[in-house]
Amino acid sequence: MALVLQSSGMDKKVLVIEDEPIIAEMICILLETEGLKVISLADVRSARQKVQNGDVGLVLLDLTLKGENGLAMCEYIKGQDDLKHIPVLLVSANSDLEKIKTECGADDHIAKPFDLTDFMSKVRRYALN
Repeated sequence: MALVLQSSGMDKKVLVIEDEPIIAEMICILLETEGLKVISLADVRSARQKVQNGDVGLVLLDLTLKGENGLAMCEYIKGQDDLKHIPVLLVSANSDLEKIKTECGADDHIAKPFDLTDFMSKVRRYALN
């Protein structure tokens, strides 16, 4: 079954913000296998520009990035009236993931290393809303 994020007739994409190339590629393959359109970026600056373009329907965000961290990106998205509706899922090995999720306003979190079934279940939940 292919999942496509829909909003006013326009296809939305899943934005993966991950600076480890192997992890980013694995996540993208998983999402594309489900029929999702994916954009993968490694830095917050490029990600901010992409989110502002209006074609992102879900963000999968690593916390530990080079330069500005994922926490700042999550706070940015959730602090903008025109962006805060976009679901943000933190994907990290950080042991304080639940606390960080609450602090930055993320919608959910997925702990690394993640269980594939749990990962796809959470992505589906937010991709279909």
